[in-house]
Amino acid sequence: MNIIRRNERSGEREKDHGDTRSLRSVVVAVVRKVFLLLITPKVRRKACIVFFLWEATSIIYYGVSLNSYNLSTNLYIYTFLCGLLEIPAYLFNWPASTKLGRKKTLVCLYLTCSVSISVLTALIMLLEEGHGEMRDTE
Repeated sequence: MNIIRRNERSGEREKDHGDTRSLRSVVVAVVRKVFLLLITPKVRRKACIVFFLWEATSIIYYGVSLNSYNLSTNLYIYTFLCGLLEIPAYLFNWPASTKLGRKKTLVCLYLTCSVSISVLTALIMLLEEGHGEMRDTE
């Protein structure tokens, strides 16, 4: 669909061939948005926080998922239980986001995750120390 429009500067008529932007103009637009992200202090701070949380969550999620071979249980049961645990997370997230808002829900879920991972880490460390002492006495 060709649209004929008038150039404001020269008064000449131009044809607009739809949204056929060149690759160069798309790259320039993306680079401008990235520089806007880096230049503005308030946006830069929020972006750094979001990037850190995204990276930390990914590392924790994949660390827990990929570390399953260290457990003494059946791998298939562990995978089934991990999938089963995601159902309450999805069911909780939608009503909580609706009632509390996205930010408060994310803060609550991140705090719950950090406390759970900290407790789990402490328990693993205590169990490893207990097994080490039992091995030394035998």
